[in-house]
Amino acid sequence: MLRLIQSFRSLGVRHYKVLSIETSCDDTCVAILDRFDRNQAPKLLYNHSERLNSAEDGGIVPTKAHNHHQKNLAIIVKQALACTGSSIDLLCVTKGPGMRGALAVGLDFTKGLSVAWNKPLVGVHHMLGHLLLPRMESNGRHPQFPFLSLLVSGGHTMLVLTKSIVEHEILCDTIDIAVGDSLDKCAREIGIRGDMIAKEMERIIDQDIQQATSDQGVKIELPVPLRNQNGRMNMQAFSFSPFISAVKSNMPKPQEELSDNERRSMAYQIQEAIFSHVIRQLNVVLKFNGEALSGVKSFVCSGGVSANKRLRERLETELTKSFSFHYPDLELCTDNAVMIGWAGIELYENHNLATDLRVVPCRKWPLTNILDDPWWLKDSSNDR
Repeated sequence: MLRLIQSFRSLGVRHYKVLSIETSCDDTCVAILDRFDRNQAPKLLYNHSERLNSAEDGGIVPTKAHNHHQKNLAIIVKQALACTGSSIDLLCVTKGPGMRGALAVGLDFTKGLSVAWNKPLVGVHHMLGHLLLPRMESNGRHPQFPFLSLLVSGGHTMLVLTKSIVEHEILCDTIDIAVGDSLDKCAREIGIRGDMIAKEMERIIDQDIQQATSDQGVKIELPVPLRNQNGRMNMQAFSFSPFISAVKSNMPKPQEELSDNERRSMAYQIQEAIFSHVIRQLNVVLKFNGEALSGVKSFVCSGGVSANKRLRERLETELTKSFSFHYPDLELCTDNAVMIGWAGIELYENHNLATDLRVVPCRKWPLTNILDDPWWLKDSSNDR
């Protein structure tokens, strides 16, 4: 332990390189970032994700994801080091939340590198990575605290008030499933296939937007969740499972009998209804938290669904409050190791945090309790 802490202190130099690893779900992700100057954004030297195609399984199978990481992680890291010729000074890895078996592959591998290279390790919260990533290009200057973050993916949908790197309050969460999960399952019901089904549905809609928005005689009755009872009218929450039930029960004909234009029209209706629910619930939160959010000027949208151009357009035109909007680069919206590396840099440089080598994967780790973890090591020698 003393050896690790001494190595951690040695990072007081301004220039260092970061190897980051993300294996919380089914993407094996590796990146190398060059922190060549703390006053500038880091250079991305390497970034690669090896995705497990789960289309035939109808969803992620944890044992297959575990084996996927076991087969690919070491090879990708070897390739990353060979491509960049880098000597690594800091290791960052997803500690949680996620699938325990998947997390364990990345965490155990990174712990081994930490021992072999005598370099410090930072165990990063997966959602913190998504949340902080838009700050990377501005080197942590924008968006400025406090800011709102809409985290939208296949596993999470929440609105977070971020007061600092480690202070987060969840203002609105889903009471059932995530928005990405709902989009995927609704798309599957109308016969859309692929590995990233919601993305394929967006592509089909955008392929001919005029046909998508025209009357094809396949009007679907879709719900307005959380509006069916007086006590739920102003509920600060999301609910996406009703859309799946509605699509199943309101199919005008079997999916195999739908024409391309009919399927496109239905896809458009589904996507619009789901995004309308997102916007409606966000505006409920803004309405009932006006005073608490009065100093908030920035809005972050991150996670896999944040790549959807229509969602971005509707957020920027339909929210009742004026914000400056911030998003990750399109290729970094889905799970990636760059976000884990940047979040690790922010934790290290601003809070002097590293992770004890006795750390274990954390399947559930509330975003509201980032610092409530027994495995943090803190060192004051890195204070600016």
